[in-house]
Amino acid sequence: MIEYFTALVIAYTLHGHDIETAVWFESEKHCSRAMENRSADFMYDYLFDLYGNDISMGCYTTDKVSKLVRPRVRPN
Repeated sequence: MIEYFTALVIAYTLHGHDIETAVWFESEKHCSRAMENRSADFMYDYLFDLYGNDISMGCYTTDKVSKLVRPRVRPN
């Protein structure tokens, strides 16, 4: 099994420029936990207040491998 890095991405538009800010996590589980704990809410809310509702935040799996999980060898 292969696990991929996941990024928590906050995307917004500033003066016609698309901006993406990412925080990298080793797994999707870690990223989801950060969102569940509302760890990024302060930054999201601050940007929302400044630039309006043209903003989104989510966890996105990348194509970069974080680790290989190899199956255990079963005894004969």
